[in-house]
Amino acid sequence: MVSYELILLFDPDLGEEKIDGILSKIEGRIKNLGGELEKMDKWGIRKLASMMSRAKKLQQAYYVVIYFKAETSLPGELQNYLKVSENIVRYTICRAVAKPLAEIAGTALESKEEIKAVDIGEIGETPGES
Repeated sequence: MVSYELILLFDPDLGEEKIDGILSKIEGRIKNLGGELEKMDKWGIRKLASMMSRAKKLQQAYYVVIYFKAETSLPGELQNYLKVSENIVRYTICRAVAKPLAEIAGTALESKEEIKAVDIGEIGETPGES
């Protein structure tokens, strides 16, 4: 099984209850297709970085990220299901890449050499003059 990440954007005017209902349908669909849910993160309402052609008046969206494991055929079947859903503004399914534990803990950053500041002098001053 492969780990996947599903990012969903909903219209914030739908409300929590309707979004939760849609999410439970998506969870059921993933389970029915043979997938295993790992985690669901509800990020809440956030400002969109750019305008979308599908929802021109929308300036904010309700973000949800679902992590799941499945066979390689499931994302295509899930994508077909998400395409016909009217309440989902945008979605993306990508393969989740596990990061090494050292990177997450920050130890990879500590092992690099320390960068030292160098005095380059004042602007307009020629080298060698004091």
